[in-house]
Amino acid sequence: MPELEDERFYEAHADFCSVCANANRLKILDLLKNGEQYSVSDIERHTGISQSTVSQHLKLMRDRGIVTRERDGVNNYYSVADDRIVEGVETIREVVREQVEK
Repeated sequence: MPELEDERFYEAHADFCSVCANANRLKILDLLKNGEQYSVSDIERHTGISQSTVSQHLKLMRDRGIVTRERDGVNNYYSVADDRIVEGVETIREVVREQVEK
């Protein structure tokens, strides 16, 4: 019988995935996937998501370790915390795209 992970791992995994299971957060990740840093205003301008909503999503994503924040004076710049997050989202995107095209 295969060895299963600890229950805490599954809870953490589900929590992490739930953060990524939001259209606005996926859009933000799509913008950030190129490795550049963006301010909240930049993200708002590129995605069309309101600034307050962007800020709420970024806080949640930062709390879960999906994005990082770098402060530069009064400005905060966000980027993806780990390139493997982008790779995972891209893999899921390929599967979804294939399913939608069927």
